[in-house]
Amino acid sequence: MFASHRLAFRIARREAMRYKGRSALSIALLGLPLLGVAIGATAYDTSQLSVAETAEQYLGENEAYIELALPGVPITQYDWDSQYFYWDSEGDEDAGRALTETEILAALPVGSRLAPYGPYSGSGEQVDVETPDGLGQIDTLGYNLADEAYEASGMEYVEGSMPGRGEVVISAAAADYLGLGVGDELVVDKGVGTDEHEVSGIVEFPWDLNGRFAIGAVFPGTAEGWLVDTPEPLTDDQALALNGLGIGVWSQAHIGNPPPLPPGAEDLSYSGSDEALTLIYGLIVVAVVMEVVLLAGPAFAISARRRTREFALMSATGATPAQIRNTVLAGGLLFGLLAALIAVALGIAVVALAMPLLEQFVGHRSAGLRVLPQLQGALVGVAVATGLLSALAAAISASRINVVAALMGRTPGRKGSKRWLVVGLAMVGAGIAAGLAGLSMWSLPLMAAAIILAQLGLVACTPALLALTARLGRWMPLSPRMAMREAGRNRGSAAPAIAAVLGVVAAGMCFSMVVTADAERNLEKQEQILSQDAMTLTLMNNTGEGVPDWEAALAETEPVLRAALPDLRLTYLPEYSGESACEALPVAEGEDPDCSWTLTRPEDNECSYWSADYDSEETERAAVEAAREDPRCDENIDSQWYSGGDFPVSTDPAIVQAYTELEGEELDEAVAVLEAGGVLTADEWSLTDQGTVVLQQEITIWDENGSSTEPQQTFVELPAFLVDKGQLGYQQLLLSPGAAEEMGMTESLWQRKYLIETSADTDSGLTEALTADLGQEVVDGAVWAQFEITDYRDPFTFYFVLAVTGLCALIALGATAVSTGLIIAEQRRDMTTLGAVGAPPGLRKRFAMWQTVMIALFGAGLGTVAGVIGYALIREALNRPLQYGYPFDTLYGWELPWAAIGITVLAVPLIAAVGALVFTRARLPSERRLT
Repeated sequence: MFASHRLAFRIARREAMRYKGRSALSIALLGLPLLGVAIGATAYDTSQLSVAETAEQYLGENEAYIELALPGVPITQYDWDSQYFYWDSEGDEDAGRALTETEILAALPVGSRLAPYGPYSGSGEQVDVETPDGLGQIDTLGYNLADEAYEASGMEYVEGSMPGRGEVVISAAAADYLGLGVGDELVVDKGVGTDEHEVSGIVEFPWDLNGRFAIGAVFPGTAEGWLVDTPEPLTDDQALALNGLGIGVWSQAHIGNPPPLPPGAEDLSYSGSDEALTLIYGLIVVAVVMEVVLLAGPAFAISARRRTREFALMSATGATPAQIRNTVLAGGLLFGLLAALIAVALGIAVVALAMPLLEQFVGHRSAGLRVLPQLQGALVGVAVATGLLSALAAAISASRINVVAALMGRTPGRKGSKRWLVVGLAMVGAGIAAGLAGLSMWSLPLMAAAIILAQLGLVACTPALLALTARLGRWMPLSPRMAMREAGRNRGSAAPAIAAVLGVVAAGMCFSMVVTADAERNLEKQEQILSQDAMTLTLMNNTGEGVPDWEAALAETEPVLRAALPDLRLTYLPEYSGESACEALPVAEGEDPDCSWTLTRPEDNECSYWSADYDSEETERAAVEAAREDPRCDENIDSQWYSGGDFPVSTDPAIVQAYTELEGEELDEAVAVLEAGGVLTADEWSLTDQGTVVLQQEITIWDENGSSTEPQQTFVELPAFLVDKGQLGYQQLLLSPGAAEEMGMTESLWQRKYLIETSADTDSGLTEALTADLGQEVVDGAVWAQFEITDYRDPFTFYFVLAVTGLCALIALGATAVSTGLIIAEQRRDMTTLGAVGAPPGLRKRFAMWQTVMIALFGAGLGTVAGVIGYALIREALNRPLQYGYPFDTLYGWELPWAAIGITVLAVPLIAAVGALVFTRARLPSERRLT
């Protein structure tokens, strides 16, 4: 037994060395997806920090970071492993008191020192500074860098030295953004420290490589807490004493070893895996394995067909079918092992070389190159298994060859396409059934089986589809007719090649759909006030007191806009403040009134969830399911509790159209309601039977201790007109001046907004350039002007999807080229015969081109279908945890990545066709006889 296996491996090794090019292609097809996993695993492990490494990166040689949680009120701290303290207190509503540094130091070891510190990106105040394109914003930190605690925390001077009087240091990211170096002037145009400050140094914190900030005594101290330098580690008693003062503690001495909880305190630490996340990861692993199997399978299948005579000779000399199968499987095992070792080595090398880029991407320094050995070891095992699976079909086929036909050089015709079509359709149906069952039972094996069965079913249908397509060749020119008929006749080579493209496209399409759906979900959750790409000018009250001269500010601003924007038209967008009522309230010193208006619903129009009785998880889920069937239950988790703010107010048809997108008679009706003192609403369930809406005002007075009075409520009923949500945002209201007056609202004292219309094309530098010009023209101590271009999109998602699609397209092109090349090599006899009967030299080029197009089109089309099926399962897994709460969360939808589909279905076949024309040799091999 072992001797026969040794022989199989020896034959596989010699075959690999004999045909080095074909072997390299097979290893490449197996190894490309594995290389991506190896790079991802190494990059992930390298970028991750343990809690101890994180603390060392933030604290350095300092002992701890402390922060006021509830000053003067004892707290119970549950989380001791990060700066994000998880704490609780029974005295949340009790009056806190101011704590002095002396009182804090008394709870620390003798000789301890405190230094203001904020371990969060963007923890300081923001200021406007001059940039090469105009004006931008950076954060400021008022640290005294003469204190050794900051350098002890890990802050490093990349260039220069600590700042002197009137000087500042800036982060490396800020230096790149502003184009500044040591000795240059940082110009603060607006905000704290407005002036010109010489840059004395460039620094970086190891935990915030991408933060844009400036540090210097010219800025006020705004740190959330303190670095603590102690002569000895903190004890449990000292940490609990700080908790007793209402201070959270992040101590290196207590990472993984927190002090005991107070008597009666419940341990609220959470452990356990996220079931949905585990399921999604499992489905991704299955999809990757299927991609590798389908990608590498054609190489083994075509290689086995080319070795038909060799296998026939082995069989004629006494080799059993099992020995022939072992010979082919040995090649799969050998190639899988080599592919895994090469992929792991290259993946580690790529991450090692790209370490600086990786650190910039994650935003912090790594603790060194780490390779996640458990996953890399599992990757080798997966590679061996996929190598065997990739060679399995070829091994079975090779063991069943007709020895006589093979030795005589004949390739017997293959029949049974209808049978395989039935088998394939049955597998697709079984996959769909397994997917539905997996969703209802929440079973990973069933969902994984759905992906496998669906893809293999489509592969099984491919020969029948090829045979059906070949019949269309009678109406095609010579070259495409030959390619189509050859694909239909020689389905044993064409089908695996199509399967290779199918696997790559399916994985890429599924992933692209997930990312696209996530981006669309985030877009739907955003509050949209104006349409995409709308340009606005906002004039803001820069003093915080009184009413500025808005007309004078506009008169100064408008010429600046006209110089940059031809055909400028400004439309005033009136906004009335929901806080207006608070301005006239008599309040005592230290009291803070909170006023808000909300849209109410008639009792009969309230969602059934609010009146349901539920006292367990099962009954609450039942109430949520009932709410999904109730059309009145359309409240969204992102907007349900939103109230107050500024409301658009106007009867101008142009402004109404800008907010509601109404046209024609509907616009006229809406304007008529507004002119009658009514409102426009996008909430159909807020309408009463009389066609009105009821608005509720709530006024709450907060004192300096954080206590509040009983809310005072007032109701106003107004005529209303129902519109689609359009751009009305979360408030879903547009008021008339009469309605605003009845509600006691006044025009906002804090800002004025204007809609800008122009014939100019905007570019990336327009915003900063106009911001700089407006700042120089308008900042006179009373008004600040801001130019904005409305953009709700996430450009990162679009380019990320393009990058993923491009990578999959490259792999698909490679699979197409390799498969086509192997097929053409197998068809050398046919090409020689064509040359002998006088076929022109360009025929082979055109024949190869159309074969490539056939493989790419079939693979891309079937892969898109398989990708949609895979996304359907992952979508349900993503949506499942979002479905059991009310108000509803936004679910993942069916947004199609059209750019990815266009690249895959159109660009890949076109590029593959051009490549086949360019790289296929025109000369036909007709110089020698083949018999």
